[in-house]
Amino acid sequence: MRVFRPDEWPGVRARGKGAFLLRYGFLARGLPLGALVALVIETGLGGTFPAALWSPSFLGRLLLCVAVFSVTGCINANVNWNAHERREARRV
Repeated sequence: MRVFRPDEWPGVRARGKGAFLLRYGFLARGLPLGALVALVIETGLGGTFPAALWSPSFLGRLLLCVAVFSVTGCINANVNWNAHERREARRV
């Protein structure tokens, strides 16, 4: 969980919750972890690279992994947002 300094939070907050969820939920967690896990699974199943990267089974696995990690990433980013909002409310 990224912790923002009190002087950083107003700038992050001004960009909005949607941008925060996109940046820290999808781009920082969902996409990279989903791709990494899909590659690890494909390696574990004995896929031949790079041909396996374009197979329908790998692309389905990639889509599933990115979706799962994006949902969990957005949940984590939402918890992070709410924690910063509570901290900001106590500070003011």
